[in-house]
Amino acid sequence: MKKIITFLLILIVSTSILTGCDFWESVNTLTISGYVYLDSSSPLENVAIKSETTIYARTDANGFFNITVNNDSVELFAEKAGYTFSPHSVIISQDTNSLIFSATKTKDLYGLLTLNSVVITPTSIVSFGDSYSYNHDNSTCLKISDLKIDIDNKQIDLLDGDFYAIKNKSNIMSIDEDVTINTDYDFNIWFCMDVYFTSLNQEFVFEEDRQSVIRVQKKQTTEDLDDNNQIVYTAVGVNSSNNMFTYNISFVFDYYENV
Repeated sequence: MKKIITFLLILIVSTSILTGCDFWESVNTLTISGYVYLDSSSPLENVAIKSETTIYARTDANGFFNITVNNDSVELFAEKAGYTFSPHSVIISQDTNSLIFSATKTKDLYGLLTLNSVVITPTSIVSFGDSYSYNHDNSTCLKISDLKIDIDNKQIDLLDGDFYAIKNKSNIMSIDEDVTINTDYDFNIWFCMDVYFTSLNQEFVFEEDRQSVIRVQKKQTTEDLDDNNQIVYTAVGVNSSNNMFTYNISFVFDYYENV
């Protein structure tokens, strides 16, 4: 066993020398500490300090947290049910010991949501081969000729002409028509769209079946608002019925409080 360990150590060191890499050099890390206060004065306990995917720590009885992350930079959020936080998120790119989040108890929203934009992000296009995908200006994309949405029986046609949604990019479709709903009841979002693909230098159109994308079935609170006073509803990994493409589609609403 000792011989095996010795051999592995020699192999690691030799590889490090040959490649010019320092094996023993640690990965880049950031050390970040700070506090979370309720209404800018009282320490708030058990707040998750997290990225989009990872909870790094929770605050103690003094509202204090201290974390180390293996990144050159990281976007951090504070999260606890029933509270909103300012700032909503913060990007850290160097060691810091003075990060402060201010918490406020959430309130139910009583107002109007007005559709601002629709964002479509293709994640895969024609999964059985890129030679069948649509290309525009040297970019793999979805050529969308028609996109209709229905929000609580309020129907609009988004496109006057073709729209090229580039793969792995957030492609924003602005809204010209007024689609406004109240925040005090449930609603559904539906869609239907025509998408082109190519095969043997010929265009083919694929019409997406009308399907329920999102059902909003909970009371919205201030916790749902982002820094732009907007609420975003997103359907992730939507598949075309014949798996020609997969995409995320988001509906961005502006919130207006009743006065």
